[in-house]
Amino acid sequence: MTTWRRTMPTFLSDRTDLYTLGAEYPAAVAAAGALPLLLPHHQAADAGRVLDGFDGVVLVGGDDLDPARYGAADQGCNKGVSATADESDLAVARAALELGLPVFAICRGCQVLNVAMGGTLHQDMTSPDGLHRPISPVPTEVLAERHPVRIDAGSRLAKAYGGAVERVVNSIHHQGIDDVAPGFHPVAWAPDGVIEAIEPDDDLPVLAVQWHPEKIVGEGDHVLFDYFVQEMVRR
Repeated sequence: MTTWRRTMPTFLSDRTDLYTLGAEYPAAVAAAGALPLLLPHHQAADAGRVLDGFDGVVLVGGDDLDPARYGAADQGCNKGVSATADESDLAVARAALELGLPVFAICRGCQVLNVAMGGTLHQDMTSPDGLHRPISPVPTEVLAERHPVRIDAGSRLAKAYGGAVERVVNSIHHQGIDDVAPGFHPVAWAPDGVIEAIEPDDDLPVLAVQWHPEKIVGEGDHVLFDYFVQEMVRR
């Protein structure tokens, strides 16, 4: 599992440089029957060696990608970028696909995957009066946001949901996929047209969603982790 890098207070300093991750990510993977291991950020050239011996990769949510990573001018609306996270996550995504490892990409992870393979992003696709509203400064409001998605019936994602083609998911993002990467196609959409999930055109073992299933496992999204571990990693 990829990780965040945060400067946080500890007993050593008010600004301790830490690798962190929300506990719900490894908890969801462990509940699905796998052993989660957290990766610090690595040099891009080392990504293949880092992944050697792993059975699968979870690309987690986090900060925005630097627009320069997909050849765009910065529109000044990002909510924080990390050069080491971008370098490491993009390289891990490319290496995982080259190695044929199963990948579960979540929120930023979905965006990382798309950019790593040649796609682009909307730097801010929210609207005050739209389905995807600007992210609230109130955490409880952010966690409460929900919207429906429509899922391609023939997709891996639909199989993971037991054949369901409609779901209600959370919304904790202000960026989204613009141009889908070559070799991939969208498989889930919000009613406003925002792409909510992508999959490869071939049979590469990839599950990539824009929402945060780890935060709604109690609402049924534990099945995505179950599918990733049982049907993608262990097959």
